[in-house]
Amino acid sequence: MTARERVERTLPSLSISKRGRRSVIAWLALVPTLTILILYRFVPLGWNFVLTFQEMNYTGETSFVGLDNYRRLATDPVFVEALVNNVVLLGTIPVGITVGLGLALLLNKDFFASNAFRSLFFLPYIVMMVAVAVIWTFMLKTDNGVVNYLLVRTGLVSEGISWLSSGTWALVSVFLVHVWKTTGFYMVIILAGLQTIPTQLYEVADIDGASRIQGFLYITLPLLKPTLGVCVLVGMIASFRLFDLVFVLTNGGPAHESEILLTWLYKQAFSFGNFGYAAVLTIVLFALMLAIVSIGWTLQRRAVQ
Repeated sequence: MTARERVERTLPSLSISKRGRRSVIAWLALVPTLTILILYRFVPLGWNFVLTFQEMNYTGETSFVGLDNYRRLATDPVFVEALVNNVVLLGTIPVGITVGLGLALLLNKDFFASNAFRSLFFLPYIVMMVAVAVIWTFMLKTDNGVVNYLLVRTGLVSEGISWLSSGTWALVSVFLVHVWKTTGFYMVIILAGLQTIPTQLYEVADIDGASRIQGFLYITLPLLKPTLGVCVLVGMIASFRLFDLVFVLTNGGPAHESEILLTWLYKQAFSFGNFGYAAVLTIVLFALMLAIVSIGWTLQRRAVQ
């Protein structure tokens, strides 16, 4: 006797319909997942909201402070800078998708070692972010980094750039490394979308005298809208989860020039012991991510329609 048959036997056969039995079985199957979700997601989120009105020390003792943590948020210049940096890093999405689209168009053909090239471009995405950050930390060194060596040798710059110690270049470094890591993912997703487009459409366009650019603008791009929507949605989420990259690469420096909300939240909680204020930052980050993902989800649904 299967598990489903045992559950159905325990339900009163006269007082509940067949459809009702299926609903009960479905809810019973969801109990373990819902339990984990409530215990490890919703309960911590609720406690985090309660903590925004309190201050807690390292021993766990709390004291009620009312709206002081929220008032502190309004006067925190680093919070504003971190928020702006998060918005700037959203720019990695169109840049990465554009480069990924170009690579997908080039690799959407069968030629010698095409699969090897696809794997090569996708490889950075599956490497751990901490490992990526450590590698790029050495490559972006001012004195003996590979990047500066190549730039100086090719004559593009006269002296090495302070990639990780300059306020301007630190955020640029994070931006470029994140684009380098995510481009392969966008390429694979777009490549899968390109391979679902019927070749007959391009043949008909050729017969009608359409150029390759016209075929790209009026056939490829419109049919890729759902695929590009998925890339945008995933990219929005990934751009807010750059804690490990920023923490290892620049640690938010210099002078908070490359700080993001996640790193500032971490420092407030575990470096300064301001757990109440860190809880407020968590709420702000959660609301911001919810708004961004909602916008991305809406755009994705419109692209599919």
